[in-house]
Amino acid sequence: MLRQAKPFKTTLAALAAVAALLVCQPSRAAEEFEQHGVHEHGHVVLNVALEGDTLALEWSAPADQVLGFEHAPRTAAERERLAAATQWITRGTDVLGLPPAAGCRVQNVAHTPPALQNSAHADYRARHVFVCAKPEALAWVEPWLLRKLQDVEHVEVNIVAPGVQRQNTVRRADERIALR
Repeated sequence: MLRQAKPFKTTLAALAAVAALLVCQPSRAAEEFEQHGVHEHGHVVLNVALEGDTLALEWSAPADQVLGFEHAPRTAAERERLAAATQWITRGTDVLGLPPAAGCRVQNVAHTPPALQNSAHADYRARHVFVCAKPEALAWVEPWLLRKLQDVEHVEVNIVAPGVQRQNTVRRADERIALR
């Protein structure tokens, strides 16, 4: 277990390491020893870390779940979807449902847009950091970003919080994920 006294970056690094282990799989070829990240349509990964008054959400999803396609936009409608997704992700206000009593606000958003040019597979990756005025009221989160995603079949949630390290599976945007 991680202790509360460790800096938030250490907790987030541990979460990233745990998540990387959970989403990487060995190559099936016997002669290969290299590991590859999973790109599975319908699969979304959420990493949630709570340390002190700071809550971080890192998430990844195939571009197909965010946009409905994984190629360079070909039509005006596809360009509009790409622009709307970028705006939604960078705004960061409706990716997580949080208890109002916690008084959380978006502090920082880091977004890596997918390489849509010639890639057979493209993934969205984003990191949202919230600062909460009353973190003791932060007992749960809801994965509101699922409201925006399409054709999601499996959502893996990795949680690191004081006294908690676990993995959950959620199915709905209004499903509460306990942080305690």
